[in-house]
Amino acid sequence: MSKLDWRALIEEQLDMLSSEQEQLEYEGRCPRIDVTSELVSGWFDDAYHPREASFKKQFDSSELAALAQFSEFFDLRLSELPSSQGTIRSWLASPVWREVMEAAVSVRARLCK
Repeated sequence: MSKLDWRALIEEQLDMLSSEQEQLEYEGRCPRIDVTSELVSGWFDDAYHPREASFKKQFDSSELAALAQFSEFFDLRLSELPSSQGTIRSWLASPVWREVMEAAVSVRARLCK
């Protein structure tokens, strides 16, 4: 098994979560896919694995804390998000999704310092 570049995966996911343009472009490239489900899965299933030793090794303690805080924030907001109705635009119109996007920007900046 090859070593995963968890940092690159996390950064990629945070870039997508924080960018309206990237979300709309993704939806345009994949019109049959529920982008909102993919964004949730991309973070919780694909990118964020805090129990994995190889994941933890790629971040310092303050970065791990920031990622944990963001993940908890995102998870708590999921139940407050509107139904996607088949498009990311319903989430982009939601103040709750905008909060998640802003939190993604913030944690992404902390990883780049």
